[in-house]
Amino acid sequence: MSYNSVGYCFGLLSLLIAAAACSSDEHVTVSGTIDYVGSAEIYISQQPLHYKYSDNIQHLVQPDKKGTFQVSIPVDSTQLVELTIDDQYHPLLLRPGRPLTVTIERANFPGSVEVEGYEEPWDERYADYRDREQSLLRKIQRQLPAFREGNSTRVLSFYRQRYELAERYFKDTPFEDLYLKAVGEYLVKRLENITYRRTQPGFHPENERQNVLQTANELDFFTFESLHAQRAGIRDFTNAFANTFGVADSLEEELGQSLMQYDVKRLGYETLDSARTSVLQYVDERRARAYAQLYLVTERIGEMPLDVATPSYKAYLDTYSDFPRYTSFLKSFYREIKRVSPGEPAIPFALPNADGETVRMEDFRGRYVLLDFWASWCIPCLDEFPHMKDLYNEYSRDEFEILAISIEEDSLRWRQSLNQFQNPWPQLYGGDGFQQETFSAYRGGGIPFYILVGPEGRILRYNDVRPSFNLDTLLDSLLTQQERP
Repeated sequence: MSYNSVGYCFGLLSLLIAAAACSSDEHVTVSGTIDYVGSAEIYISQQPLHYKYSDNIQHLVQPDKKGTFQVSIPVDSTQLVELTIDDQYHPLLLRPGRPLTVTIERANFPGSVEVEGYEEPWDERYADYRDREQSLLRKIQRQLPAFREGNSTRVLSFYRQRYELAERYFKDTPFEDLYLKAVGEYLVKRLENITYRRTQPGFHPENERQNVLQTANELDFFTFESLHAQRAGIRDFTNAFANTFGVADSLEEELGQSLMQYDVKRLGYETLDSARTSVLQYVDERRARAYAQLYLVTERIGEMPLDVATPSYKAYLDTYSDFPRYTSFLKSFYREIKRVSPGEPAIPFALPNADGETVRMEDFRGRYVLLDFWASWCIPCLDEFPHMKDLYNEYSRDEFEILAISIEEDSLRWRQSLNQFQNPWPQLYGGDGFQQETFSAYRGGGIPFYILVGPEGRILRYNDVRPSFNLDTLLDSLLTQQERP
């Protein structure tokens, strides 16, 4: 073999070794033990780009009979993830190439988690913080009903103490997101306070709004790091800000009936959207503004008709072409929403009813069908049932049918709710929560979620009908048109 060949092989080998090392460093191995599993679902989740419309990034943890587990998680930078058991979570700090060993005492989870592999005892610090935080949260829970009635409470004081506690424990540390998130939740509660108290004598909503915005600036809420740490980017803050203008009260007074938040969003869209968008003037950093606007544009696409959402969608693509991850997500989401817009074929499905019989979408051709995605824990879903029963009795089965698709994760709770409510329309079980296949295919973001399908099997209305509000008028109009020669 020539010298050049040896050199080439040696160089190639070096590259392969380096590539393997890089590949290894881009994963973190999390191993450990848990003393009891039972029927619990355990997973480690990473933050998706969008909290509602991006696919969840979850890594299933499957302990063996001895409670031992190991999972490899792709990580290209230091990040906080959530170790979740059922509906409770414990934060884990992942650094590329640094394995962690986790010991979980299930009975006291998420308070009792020991982690080996940190450069500092962050697990102990978090446990201490959480003990103190839980005390504040219990006080908050006791006073929240009175707070929502606009009464004098210490809720805002407790939220302030909570973020100050998080500041002492986590600011300028790898766990800083916990502090930033607590700041955001405090600010949202202050905005909610304005909504609850806005009509009280001597209360000045505009002054309070400006005070909240000033505080948000002082606490660096409008930075990318802060917005990225929030559950839903800037969405919760801007929605709470828009609600302080009393749009719901004005609409209810005008229409002479109570409205759900869903109806308020659509009927008061222009005013609410103007208020939400006005917050962007406080976001100076370009990356933070791109991230903030991503959430506002995504909400428009997901909640409003496409002709309303399209202008801001196209403007975003032009303005932020230098953020390909964001624009790629929006393009994909826009295409998916377009596929379930009015005029498109309804999504086919085959789901079991309470007797285990398979029910298909195609079985109901020739009539108008309301698809109702719901769960027993969704109070607005349950509030619609009396109105749905009235509609069900008003129209014949040759004209109109309701198909209830439960996304309840617990099938036993689903069956219990069927006995409780005794709704006469077909009840189908989807399970899987917000990941339920048909719900996801329709790009549902929350429940109740309604799709009206026409006799030809095509989508007529996409989540803009409500049994308690406008469905009866719409059905009357459609059936009248159908009867005309």
